[in-house]
Amino acid sequence: MCRNILTPLLLVAALAGCMGGNRLKERQETPSGYADSFIHNGARREAGKNADRCTRCHLVWNWEYGSYRDGDRFGLTGDYTLRSPIGYTDPWRLGVSANTFREYYYTGWWNGPWLEGRVEANPEMYLDGYGPVNEGRSKPEDFKGTVVVVDSSGAGDVRTIQEGLNRASRGDLVFVRPGTYRESVRLRDGIRLWGADPKTTILDCVGREAGIIAANDCDISGFTFTGTGMTDKSDMFPAGVRVLDCDASLVIRGNIFTGDAVFGVLVENSREGGTPVNPLDRYIPPERALDPVEFASDSGPRIIGNTFSGMGVRAIHCVHASPEIANNVFIGNVKAVGMTMRSRPFIHHNVFYRNGISLAISRSMPVTAYNIMLKNAWGQRVAEGSRPVIHHNVAWESPWQRGFGEDGSPRAHVPFPGTGEQTVDPMLVSPEKGDYRISLKSPVKPLSNTKSGYGLIKGYGIQYPPALPCSDSRADGVYGQSDAVRAILTAVDRQNERIKSLEASFSVEYRCWMEVKQDRSGNQISARIAETPFSGTDYRARVFQSLDKRQKSYVMGMFAGEKSLADSGTVFFDGERVRVPGGYFKTDSRLIGDPLQVGERPARENIGGIPLDYDQYLNGAIGPGGTFWYGYLRMRGGQVRPEKTKVDGCECVVVRYPRTGDDQYYLFYLDPKLGYRPRKLEQYLEGRIFRRIDGYRYETAGGIPLPIAVTVTDYAVKDPHAGTVVGRCVMTAEPASLKVNGKPLGK
Repeated sequence: MCRNILTPLLLVAALAGCMGGNRLKERQETPSGYADSFIHNGARREAGKNADRCTRCHLVWNWEYGSYRDGDRFGLTGDYTLRSPIGYTDPWRLGVSANTFREYYYTGWWNGPWLEGRVEANPEMYLDGYGPVNEGRSKPEDFKGTVVVVDSSGAGDVRTIQEGLNRASRGDLVFVRPGTYRESVRLRDGIRLWGADPKTTILDCVGREAGIIAANDCDISGFTFTGTGMTDKSDMFPAGVRVLDCDASLVIRGNIFTGDAVFGVLVENSREGGTPVNPLDRYIPPERALDPVEFASDSGPRIIGNTFSGMGVRAIHCVHASPEIANNVFIGNVKAVGMTMRSRPFIHHNVFYRNGISLAISRSMPVTAYNIMLKNAWGQRVAEGSRPVIHHNVAWESPWQRGFGEDGSPRAHVPFPGTGEQTVDPMLVSPEKGDYRISLKSPVKPLSNTKSGYGLIKGYGIQYPPALPCSDSRADGVYGQSDAVRAILTAVDRQNERIKSLEASFSVEYRCWMEVKQDRSGNQISARIAETPFSGTDYRARVFQSLDKRQKSYVMGMFAGEKSLADSGTVFFDGERVRVPGGYFKTDSRLIGDPLQVGERPARENIGGIPLDYDQYLNGAIGPGGTFWYGYLRMRGGQVRPEKTKVDGCECVVVRYPRTGDDQYYLFYLDPKLGYRPRKLEQYLEGRIFRRIDGYRYETAGGIPLPIAVTVTDYAVKDPHAGTVVGRCVMTAEPASLKVNGKPLGK
């Protein structure tokens, strides 16, 4: 599906188009040399000028993979592409030219043609047949044929791995003795590369393209890969092993991947017409982010019997690839296996322990079977046009999730076909000490150590992963799931569970004093701040909410410059689907819903805009998508500060989200006496205040505190306007209309 771009000169059409879907949009193609024009203008450098390393990494990720729906690393801003924004402008109302929030939710994009057929639920397994396994005890004389010995001390044939590969011919073995080798090497077809012992033979690529650039008909075994964090100067994501256009004749087995890494193994394919070598030339602009990228091949290597420990973004990442990922151990990684752009990996007989997300599934159709998932924050995360095949897995304290509901609570994913799924403690022998076997007392012991059973397989010719203990988890630190955060979420849930029905009439008044000029990607390139409002919205609604269901009628007026637009209608949400019989939302809502469970279930008519529902203010919505603050805390946790702070005379607990990063973060000021409802929320961009939500006034109905007034203030963050108020939104509820469980205020 091709993206359509708003015509910025037709403001009325832009306003109506924002409300009325694609019918008023005009198709525009991205001209050739488009990326270069920005790069030469210094826009790419500008985007990262005030960004810390974590933000920079996520920006480069967006540019490389067209992942703009989340805006940046925490969904802070929807238009942080090549230029960070000058200040917030409501991207739903005011005609921002690129809004992938809206395009994702309000088109059939994630229901694309790549989902028409499912993959085979039980592909053939290839766990053996690669020759002797690497157990860390081999010597050069154990092998027949030509063996080139690499020894950094000079006691071998050559001192470096690349020298050894250059000397070897097809069918030869390059044997690497223990030591630390700081280099990036390139394999040629048909060469076996064998490290003496994965715990003592270390390949540190020191931030270059990859530790090993793989080739077909090769066996890579017996190394520890490290030194693969993002390269700041070149905007690259080095991998321990980079696999490009390789087939099943490549096997990667018996290795350890660890350290401050973005990728352990990156499996990708050349784009149709050739993949540019320079990452700047691979830039995907936001207006093309939802276009399917066409690829020329389909990589399918075997990744068997490795250990991935403490990795960052993805231990294994698949880009339009179909590798077999089997008999591996993933421990303490932020994300274990990721996939995007129509990947179809076969993931079986692995152990996932104390990872943040075991499987990050985006636009892909994996087969996931016979795995054990134990104590992971998420067993899997299904999003963005994915249809996984899931059966015969054991998941314990590793929920299968696919997003957040109306109240910020996680929503489960129902595995398909789901046969043989077990929700029991697998009782591994001792994962803390590196023993991931199933114990004799395990309820799944009768089905262990077989191809039709759960967990790791140990047998002749099958590579078993190197044993590493897991006494700590990098994911625990990044996700910040502390007891204090869990206590706050429990208190919030306990209070929300008391709400069986909610009624309210309310108004939202938004005014923006900032007029911005944008390029077609939505980057703010200039701004003018006026004394009188340049744009605004007046919204009146009566809302009825019962559990996860909602209906309301509204009237609304908008203006931008000299143009104005009026709208009215009724919105229904039945827990699955938004239905809008009339008004400008009608066209946009026609495709809303997710009967196949392939993506999130959108439930708002203002994705990417100012909050237009009362419960968003009740639950402390913040961010461009109206995300609930405790949805954020469930995803990434936070840091609860030891000291308390008074807001409006009330003593509040202060939570910083996330724990990492210095330039983008939130501060939540939560009142324990209100069941941890917010008194103030603050959002920071480039270390400066970007949005503040305060002015809360609460009244009690049915013993539950309800806000009757909230103010949202937006600030510019760019000099010379930094700190200037650029927009303000005020929500006011009519006290007489508020009822919880049928009880009015004061009852």
